[in-house]
Amino acid sequence: MAQGKAGVPGGPPTQVNKLDNMLGSLQSDLNKLGVQTVAKGVCGACCKPIVGQVVTAMGRTWHPEHFVCTHCQEEIGSRNFFEREGQPYCEKDYHNLFSPRCYYCNGPILDECFTPFVNGSFFEHDGQPFCEVHYHERRGSLCSGCQKPITGRCITAMSKKFHPEHFVCAFCLKQLNKGTFKEQNDKPYCQGCFIKLFS
Repeated sequence: MAQGKAGVPGGPPTQVNKLDNMLGSLQSDLNKLGVQTVAKGVCGACCKPIVGQVVTAMGRTWHPEHFVCTHCQEEIGSRNFFEREGQPYCEKDYHNLFSPRCYYCNGPILDECFTPFVNGSFFEHDGQPFCEVHYHERRGSLCSGCQKPITGRCITAMSKKFHPEHFVCAFCLKQLNKGTFKEQNDKPYCQGCFIKLFS
């Protein structure tokens, strides 16, 4: 049975050993020139000393190329990450793996700063968890103008709901009041535009 090069006694050194030897000789050359090459810590992934750039995260130090997402193995660098059971995850994988999911769309439920609802807050409708948009959609409280949730003042007209600032004339876009508009083809118009267009 053939053995790999690393297993043959006296065989050529592996690529990793070559690199270690090169780094070791570079370090001793720099020391002879009076340049201090003190290690900045030991990498949490490969357990080797860190002399160049260093990433400090989760109470440990890492070579930048070794601080990677536990799931996709992509380098995290300076991007946001989440820690779970001592392991780093990129934002996307963390939400896909661990955030609670909307009962309607099955998407991860995130808050406005795209962090998970760690305290369990979400919108509940008929005993099921929903993300904010689908909760308001189910309850019929999405604005027909901007398709975003209505949490404050609301105008109900033409069997739809609107933010007051989004209830506007379909032609001139002037803000309308509930009692002073005309409807044509399921669209609201101010009095002036309605007369110009349809009289």
